[in-house]
Amino acid sequence: MAGCAFITREERSFFCPSTGIYNGPWNSSLAPTPPLSLPQFLLSHSASSSSKPAFIDAETGAALTFANLRALTAAAARALAILGVRRGDVVLHVSPNSLHFPTLVLAVMSLGAVFSTANFLQTRSDIQSQVQDSGPVLILTTADLAPKLDGLIPRPPTLIDQFLASLSIDRNAPVEFPGVGPADPVALMYSSGTTGKSKGVVSSHGNLAAMTSVLRHVWGRREEVYACVVPLSHMFTNLTSNSSLVWISTDLIIYSLEPCSTKMAVAAGATVVVLRRYVLDELLMAVEEHRVTLLLVVPPMVVQLARSGGVARANYDLCSLREVICSGAPLGRDHMERFADAYPGITLSQR
Repeated sequence: MAGCAFITREERSFFCPSTGIYNGPWNSSLAPTPPLSLPQFLLSHSASSSSKPAFIDAETGAALTFANLRALTAAAARALAILGVRRGDVVLHVSPNSLHFPTLVLAVMSLGAVFSTANFLQTRSDIQSQVQDSGPVLILTTADLAPKLDGLIPRPPTLIDQFLASLSIDRNAPVEFPGVGPADPVALMYSSGTTGKSKGVVSSHGNLAAMTSVLRHVWGRREEVYACVVPLSHMFTNLTSNSSLVWISTDLIIYSLEPCSTKMAVAAGATVVVLRRYVLDELLMAVEEHRVTLLLVVPPMVVQLARSGGVARANYDLCSLREVICSGAPLGRDHMERFADAYPGITLSQR
C-alpha cells in the first residue's frame, strides 16, 4: 500500500530473536565530542545557517533567523540572570505555541537552569500541583494567563511579551555557558497523568543532545521544513523542533523544540513553521504556503486528515509534504490504511 508499509519480522533482518528487539536501520550516533551542553550543541551546528529562517509564525508570517535566534538567546539569558535565575533553578513556561518559545528554552538552558513546561489549558489546581513538585523560581507566561498563575510562587509571573521587549540585544555578543556540562539537568517535563498523578521526568543536557543527534541523522536535512502544530510544551514537539538548529528547537522550538522536537530542527539548520493551535484548514494552508515537507502530529490528527483527504487534496497544494510523523499514542492499522489511501504520495511514520 503506497505510503504506508506494514512489515513482518521476516521482512526485517535487523530483528534480534534473542532479545525481541528491532534494531533501527540507521547507524548509531556517537555523543558529541568534546562533551557539550545542549544549547552549545544546537547552536554550534546551526552556525552556517545564520540568515536562514529557523522559525516562522504561520499566522503572521514573521520569521526568526538563526542569527536572530542566537542574539535573542544571549540577550534573554543575560536578562534572566539579572532576574536572579541561577544554575540548577527551575523556570516554568506556560503559554500557547509562539515564535519565541525556542528562544526562551535555549536562554534558560544556557544558564544551566532547568526548563519546565505546563499545558496552558490546565486548571490552576493542576498547575499548582506541578509547581509544588518542581519548585520554579520564575514563571514565564502571557498576560491573559497571568491571573491563573498569580500567587503560585512568591514572585509574580513574568510576562513574555514585556520580557522580550525589554531585551538589550547585541548581535555580536556570544551566548555564554557558565560551566554547564552534559551531566547537568536541563529539562523537567511532566507526564500526562494517564496512569495516575502526573509525574516529573528529569533529562540531562547529555540525554537530549544524544537524542537530538540521533534524530538529526534520521530527519535532519537543512532543506526540510517542519510544521509544528502539536503543543511545544510537550516533549515530543520540543525535541523535534529544536533539532531544527542542527535540525529545537528545542524545538522549539520549536517550536519550541521540544524541550524535544524543536531542538532537532534547530540542530539540523532546518525551518520550523509554528502554528499556535490545531485547526485543520489552517494547518493545510501552512503546508501549502510554506512548502512544508515534514509534519509532526498525534493520532487524532491523522484520523481527521484521513477522513478529509479528498477535500484536502482538492483545496490545497500538498505536493511538498512527503512524510507525516505520528507519535504520542498508538495509531490503529485501519486509520493507517485510510490515511495511505487518502494520501498515496505521503509516507506515514509512527514513532
